[in-house]
Amino acid sequence: MNRAILLLVVASLLLVPTLGSANPNGVGDGTFDAQCGGACHGDADMNRSSLSTVSVAAPSTAYEGLLTSASVTIDDIQTSATGVLGVFLLSDLSGAGDTPADDGWTILSNSQGGQGNYLEITVEPGQTTRTVSWTLRAPPIGQYELHAAVHHGSEDESGAPFFGVSASPVLVEVKEVPENLPRLADSFAPPTQRVIGESTSVDVETVDVDSMTVEWRLTGGLTMNAELTQGSEGTWSFTIPASLQPSVIEWRAHLNGEGPEQTTPWFQMSSEEPTWSVDERAAYLQSLALFLAFMTCFILLQGRSQTDEKWTEASTVETGGEW
Repeated sequence: MNRAILLLVVASLLLVPTLGSANPNGVGDGTFDAQCGGACHGDADMNRSSLSTVSVAAPSTAYEGLLTSASVTIDDIQTSATGVLGVFLLSDLSGAGDTPADDGWTILSNSQGGQGNYLEITVEPGQTTRTVSWTLRAPPIGQYELHAAVHHGSEDESGAPFFGVSASPVLVEVKEVPENLPRLADSFAPPTQRVIGESTSVDVETVDVDSMTVEWRLTGGLTMNAELTQGSEGTWSFTIPASLQPSVIEWRAHLNGEGPEQTTPWFQMSSEEPTWSVDERAAYLQSLALFLAFMTCFILLQGRSQTDEKWTEASTVETGGEW
């Protein structure tokens, strides 16, 4: 019984440090509430105020179910020695239930090629300004706010983390879609990830579009025009060349029809090396199973050793202490 209790305690001690550890170097891109601005490092109530200036921008008008964009700019950047800076796009600053999705927005892509409201960017030494962006599908008709926040460690990586929010939100009015407005189909979702060395064919479904042009670029690079092929009614295709190294490619479409000409937001697509993923739960269970197997063998060997000792003692007694 004592051995079983000892085994359970040791296994728990092996698992707890990994499951409960803080993440001073970030948690990676994803979907997080603002509460993570402190919880990723410790107690959120113990944050220090960041001296960085955070502002959020977006068009004042969007159409229900159609695509729009939002961007967050950070000035006077401060961060830790690693240069990691976390950036949030939020629907409010309550600290919980405040992602854009909680207000009905859908994030299709962000400037790092993901689909989360939270990005972790690396700031180069001496860089004081940085802008990141999101492409979103608008929620139902109504008035909405979008906020922004940042969090980061200190230069000497000591003390509580820093947290900062935008001084004021951006107000977006979502309206009903005008009749005959050239637009992308509601079902269209742009690709956001691809593998290095592979070109990407993009099929675009549109509504009330008579003609379309597409331009693409590497982030911060020259703009190139894509060659379009028209398929069935309202469907267009184009190809983005392969990337030779990890990068983010942006593209957008100019749509023409009977209604006012429309330009889509920039869509981002990241090119990455092929990756393999690990199921952490399965890894923990496998480690625990190996540990239990090891302890079982150890206990069996110990029991056999004790049996051998008793047999030796018994043999010695029977022979009068002589062999």
